[in-house]
Parts: sequence; C-alpha cells; structure tokens
Amino acid sequence: MHHSENYFQLQLSTRRAGHNLISKMKEQSISWVIEMVQMEKMTDYTCNPDYMSEWNKLMETQDTFRKTILTQGYSKAEIKGIGVVEVGDIRAYQNVLHQAFDLKMRMTAYWKIVLRRLVDSMALHLQFSVQNLVNKEMEKEIISELISNHGGAIERMLEESPSVAGKREKLNISIKLLGESKKVLGNIMDKIAAYGEGFEHLTP
Repeated sequence: MHHSENYFQLQLSTRRAGHNLISKMKEQSISWVIEMVQMEKMTDYTCNPDYMSEWNKLMETQDTFRKTILTQGYSKAEIKGIGVVEVGDIRAYQNVLHQAFDLKMRMTAYWKIVLRRLVDSMALHLQFSVQNLVNKEMEKEIISELISNHGGAIERMLEESPSVAGKREKLNISIKLLGESKKVLGNIMDKIAAYGEGFEHLTP
C-alpha cells in the first residue's frame, strides 16, 4: 500500500476490492469443499496403490481378531492401524463376520486415501485461488471499484492529496524566496558595479 500512500481514494478502493475478493474466495472454497465431499460420498474410486496395500495389512489381523473374540471371549479387541474396538454381540453374527470385517477394513483403507486426497486437493485449490486472486482478479476488482457508483472515486483520486499540496506549497515558497534573493543579489551587484565606476572617475 505504500505505493499509493498519496492516493487515499485508491487505498480505499484497494481495501474494498481485497475484502470483496476474499469473501468471494471463501464462498468458492466452501462450495468446492462441499462438492468434493459429495463426490466422495457418491463414489468410492481410487487408483492409488496404497489402498490395496493398506487393506491387505488390515486383513492380516483378521485371524487374531477372530481368536480374541470368538475363542478367548473378549468383548474388546485391538486392531493394528485402528485401535481398540468394542465388538458387542458380534458372536451372534459369525456367519457374516468375515464380510463385515472385510467391509470395515476396506472402508478404513479407503478413508485414509480420501483424507490425503482432500488435503492435497485443498492445498492445490488454495494456492491456485491465491495466485489467481493476486495476478488476475485484484486488478479487475480495483478498477471495478473505482468506476462503480461511489461518487466519482477516480476524480477524487486525481485530486491533490494534503501531503502533496503541502510539499507543493513549500516548493512555491522556496521558488519565491529564490526569486527575491536573485533580485536582491542583482541590486547589490549593480551597486557594486556603480561604485566601482565612480571610484575609477575619482582616480587621477
């Protein structure tokens, strides 16, 4: 803002443009995040090889889980990568235990992919939005603010600022003093010249 310190109206328009663009960017980012979440809810797609790797690691704990719950009779079991889980009356549904365990592990592995995807996408979105705001949108928004119905902002911007007016007044005073000094100096030089001529006439 120091480049426009002598143009108060331009500073006001720039601030308004900045606030407007930030508000728009917030709304766009919120809409973008909602859209991303909706896409993740409607689809379950990934080509990331980490998904299968993570799912296989989780499925390797199935035998230990079954032994802890079905054989040893515990009501809680610890699954590596998830933590301690309560199983409730899962023993009554042993016929679908494998399918339930498999589904849970797939969801867990996929959710990790989703989180990384959301974080990466959000970071890219923010970087792109900020760059676009600074390099493209800001200038257009400032111009829009200046030419909008704010009571002749451009005309007021072209008016001389108090600081510039003060400097101009000081400069005018200095010029006036220099002019007066020049006249005084000229008069002195004329008198010296006249005195010299008179002195020459008196010399024998």
